[in-house]
Amino acid sequence: MNPRYLVNFKLSELSRIKTDVVVVGSGSAGLVASLEAARYGKVIIVTKSGVEESNTYHAQGGIAVSLSKNDTWKKHFEDTIFAGAGLCNKTAVKILVREGVERVREIMALGAKFDKDKEGLLFGREGAHSENRIIHANGDNTGEEIEKTLIRAVKKNPNIRILEKHFVIDLLHYKSRCYGVIVFDNRSGRQFAVVASSTIVATGGAGQIYRETTNPEIATADGMAFAFRAGAALMDMEFMQFHPTTLYLAGAPRFLISEAVRGEGGILVDKRNKHFMKGYHYLKDLAPRDIVSRAIVEQMKKTRSNCVYLDLSKMSAAKVSRRFPSIKKICKEYGINIPKDKIPVRPSAHYMMGGIKTDINGCTNIDGLFACGEVSCSGVQGANRLASNSLLESLVFGARAGKTAALHSNKNKKPVPDIKYYKERKLFNALDVDDVKRSLQSVMWMCIGLERNKETLEEALNIISFWEKYTLSACVKYVDGFELQDMLMIARIMISAAIKRKESRGAHFRTDFPKQSDKWKRHITFRLK
Repeated sequence: MNPRYLVNFKLSELSRIKTDVVVVGSGSAGLVASLEAARYGKVIIVTKSGVEESNTYHAQGGIAVSLSKNDTWKKHFEDTIFAGAGLCNKTAVKILVREGVERVREIMALGAKFDKDKEGLLFGREGAHSENRIIHANGDNTGEEIEKTLIRAVKKNPNIRILEKHFVIDLLHYKSRCYGVIVFDNRSGRQFAVVASSTIVATGGAGQIYRETTNPEIATADGMAFAFRAGAALMDMEFMQFHPTTLYLAGAPRFLISEAVRGEGGILVDKRNKHFMKGYHYLKDLAPRDIVSRAIVEQMKKTRSNCVYLDLSKMSAAKVSRRFPSIKKICKEYGINIPKDKIPVRPSAHYMMGGIKTDINGCTNIDGLFACGEVSCSGVQGANRLASNSLLESLVFGARAGKTAALHSNKNKKPVPDIKYYKERKLFNALDVDDVKRSLQSVMWMCIGLERNKETLEEALNIISFWEKYTLSACVKYVDGFELQDMLMIARIMISAAIKRKESRGAHFRTDFPKQSDKWKRHITFRLK
């Protein structure tokens, strides 16, 4: 196939692989969905990097689950609703906190080892939680433990096949029906189809759209983009959560400093060593993430500083080593000796509350298409995710999506039409993908970051819409080009949603509409006409 028309295809001209269920993404949601679907049939996992590379693998804090003696699912429910700023789907939240207990026990049965003492599991606390309910593994390596446990189970399952280094360009779709995916082999450049009766999107978030982010390089909004192009609805796209504390040093990666650090006694201070959170919220350093993030930005303005500091001096060196080994290691690499030295921090883009609109079983408005994990939006997170609920969401709704997709596949063995997809492409010899990507990230950070307003949002929309016009018609040959096209599309939708919501709620804060309004206690949904 001529590389100039790489993304054009006629299904009958492509080689194809058939399966019952195809899962796109290998984070915890995708792996759990695969294991559940494999109970009923054959599964293929398609992942654009190595199977371990995901947002899950880099997750530090832990899993929020009501397993401690003083805790109940009702308390967890109430905390989640409170953090969600009025936009949580209460049915989905009830499922999350009730079924989450059993899903966590299941992953323990698979071999996941969480930190314990003589009395049993150790429970930490993070922002907006009323009880200590965060379980963690190897201190601050919870995501890695979960990911490795699930990968072991997946590799042992004879019904599951993994395609690593394979990028999904688009869905195979025709008349509101999904028949699988079009895949690009990153190594050979070969394009082929994975045909399936059910397709599950579990590609993670969109953090790489921003200049400052905790997300790995793979978080480029691909699943949201190709689902949208197929006609799937996207919901709550204005709600990107900014994590309050990421390492801020010239030349250093924006390494996440877990909220669990504050849960264990760390406090935020400004450059004058003032403990400023007392003046912003009654929960102080453990207020919801949107409040802490904006408080940090406000304090930076007041003190004319580029960052604030996380003070761990109330913790012993032994506790820091035991509880936060990864954070200690990365700080040491840059000459910060904790708990003696303070950690310079500031907010970064962290978690996407919006995504592909689903019901409580992962079903979308496209027949045969399902979604779970960060790429999806059932309304469970509302306008601002409660800390450490994301891994729990992946386990609970990943299992639900996997089962629903597998049962759908068994009942819907329809013949696949000879789908055609041709689009006019232009060859841009001078298109610098990396330069457009960096420019996009800068515009998003400046115009649709922690604070937004009509003027900057409309400016960003005009700029990105112009870039999108010529990049979407460009012939790209490699994964970074496909990613750029996806990022631009989703960035435009995020900005459009932020313009529409004329209020401030959760992670969405507009300086020209600083108050929350009951008129906007509703979801905003986008769908391709």
